[in-house]
Amino acid sequence: MNISAIDLNLLVAFDALFSERNVTRAARRVGLSQPAMSNALSRLRALLDDELFVRSGRGMEPTARAQSLALPVREALARIEEALAPALSFDPRRLDRVVRIAMTDNSMAVLLIETIERIRETAPNLDLHIKNTRPVGMTPMLDDGEIDLAIGVVGDLEPRHRAAALYADRLVGIARRGRFGPGGPTLEQFVEAEHALVAPRNGPGGAIDAALAARGIKRRVFLTLPQFIFAPYAVAKADLVACLPARIALAKADLLGLEIFEPPIEMPEFTVSLIWHSRDDADPAHQWLRTTITEVAQEVTRNGQEAIWAMCGPQSMGQGRATEASSALPVLE
Repeated sequence: MNISAIDLNLLVAFDALFSERNVTRAARRVGLSQPAMSNALSRLRALLDDELFVRSGRGMEPTARAQSLALPVREALARIEEALAPALSFDPRRLDRVVRIAMTDNSMAVLLIETIERIRETAPNLDLHIKNTRPVGMTPMLDDGEIDLAIGVVGDLEPRHRAAALYADRLVGIARRGRFGPGGPTLEQFVEAEHALVAPRNGPGGAIDAALAARGIKRRVFLTLPQFIFAPYAVAKADLVACLPARIALAKADLLGLEIFEPPIEMPEFTVSLIWHSRDDADPAHQWLRTTITEVAQEVTRNGQEAIWAMCGPQSMGQGRATEASSALPVLE
């Protein structure tokens, strides 16, 4: 195919259609009218001899040909944007686009509200779409262009993916205030209590269960929940015991009359990270968004750091350890 015969604006239209899966939203994203975007899609279909996008109950689904083109087209556009970036001045107030971020419920509880406030102040025309997603699904969504960023606990990444540590956290126990003594429960008391388990992946157990199983011990799980945010309320109302990230526990303990205790088995720290695709490394808007979220995370987590240290005792978290914290908690988020 002769590249000189291709209108490169069609690639911009294709990229928007692949990301939005909707002609109207794709048109709005690139500043075209809906008829103009429909015309661009017709030209793309004729040029590539493929339907590219077919209607479905959820909007428009890409064909296999469109799937194979999505990543090369996005990378090519990113290279062009990178080449032109030095000549352009970036102003977040001029951003008029949709940003899609995948987050776990843990990271939403810690960061979401403050992130929304910061973005509304500095980029009032930017629209945020937040997806509650398990970490295992985040990198495929980045590859497909379904999301722009992800926030969660990650393990090993492919070379095409990037990650930056946002904050460290660890599991602590919560129970009705006064249920256990000042030092928290013994291992026997902990195991005999009825527990609420948070298992987003619908698995049979969590990190606590794995640690107990290594000692040949099994706890009684009365309630299994899909998200951490519900656990403090269940503990307060049903007189249960649960283990959840320290930052969520700290936020809800006083409100619900709960005590926070160190689990009688040692649990490693974990790191919540910002994850993105390398094709967006040089995108000025993406760089600004990553910086903004990182700054919010630093401010939010710094505010509660001393309380976390006091609560977690000798295993407390140091800010300098964030990038070294373990991410090997397979069912944490």
